[in-house]
Amino acid sequence: MGSDVRIRRGRAKPLWRGHPWVYRDSIVAVDDGVEAGDLVTVRDPAGRAIGCGFFSPGSAIAVRILSREEWIETDRAFFVDRLRTALRLRTDTLQLPVFTDAFRVVHSEGDRLPGLVADLFGGHLVAQLSTAGLHRRRDLILDALEEVIEPESIHLKPDKKACAAEGIPVESGLVRGAAPADPPSILEHGVCFRIDLGGGQKTGFFTDQRYNRQLVGRLVRGRRVLDLHTYTGGFGLHAAVNGAREVICIDSSGPALALAAENAMLNNCRQLRVERADARRYLDEAHESGKRVDVVISDPPRLAPTRAAVKKALRVYRDLHLRAMRVVEPGGLLAASSCSGSVSEEEFEATLRDAAYDLGRTVQVIFKGGQAPDHPVLTTSPEGRYLKFLLVCVG
Repeated sequence: MGSDVRIRRGRAKPLWRGHPWVYRDSIVAVDDGVEAGDLVTVRDPAGRAIGCGFFSPGSAIAVRILSREEWIETDRAFFVDRLRTALRLRTDTLQLPVFTDAFRVVHSEGDRLPGLVADLFGGHLVAQLSTAGLHRRRDLILDALEEVIEPESIHLKPDKKACAAEGIPVESGLVRGAAPADPPSILEHGVCFRIDLGGGQKTGFFTDQRYNRQLVGRLVRGRRVLDLHTYTGGFGLHAAVNGAREVICIDSSGPALALAAENAMLNNCRQLRVERADARRYLDEAHESGKRVDVVISDPPRLAPTRAAVKKALRVYRDLHLRAMRVVEPGGLLAASSCSGSVSEEEFEATLRDAAYDLGRTVQVIFKGGQAPDHPVLTTSPEGRYLKFLLVCVG
């Protein structure tokens, strides 16, 4: 057996109920000699074992529980078993390969592998190892990924903030296999995308919006669409392929827009054009010039990484939604997203309500969604449901 971490009185109940996070301020004692990345046993004030997990003294989350057993061997067999379970969910239960070759294979706590994220793009895998415990077992995990997924290549794309908090090096790029000569293409519900492996934002493509993109695509035939924060054209491409009359994709990143334009050519979407601009400034100029559209999609980057940032983020969301509603024709649609896990769905919906009130317009919520099911959420850890998606009709 290894070392123990003892929980202070009054803090053990959520852990007994299955929550996987032990916060640093919940710990009253740590055995001598425990180092970052060690597997530790978490004990309640009475000394009873709640479970075990990797120790991260530099993070606000000091232990991420891996198992409810007092001790486990975190060897290759352990990771292979967890990965096989995760893969079966995607292939057998969700049957994702029927309609896409791009999906999340491992979703951190949602697959009982805290800190590990892995996205499959065709035959290529992009992974993030965001804890000291995973970093110390890097080669074991890469071996297990090769055994279970059998990818042509594995690329690391670290979360730099997480690495800084954990005190682990930022390693990126190709680590296993052979990189493709050209950016690989993936297919999602009939739409083709080129992927910047390990480049750009997150792992290179947002698979979490898959079903929301498909929904919007079904509702835009013959309509004028404005896709804000488009990145590489996700929503805009689905709109164009499904018969939108005009699609304008806005982003502040030149490289992302270059890939979006290439994706438009791949899908023969001549009615789609890209424009490099700040979303709010573009909306202001469109409003002043009298330009109107039938559909606006707003999918900004994460605005609230912590609860301390929520108040400011909600002001930004309300302001963005107000500007978007000003250019939506009466009876048009606004698809609004928040990927900030710290923002609740109720708080996010309130920003739409407040923006509509300020403009004297009505808003009907016609669909509430979230992340795709290859981003599963433990019932004991609702924080894992980070993505909010609201489709509203603006009167």
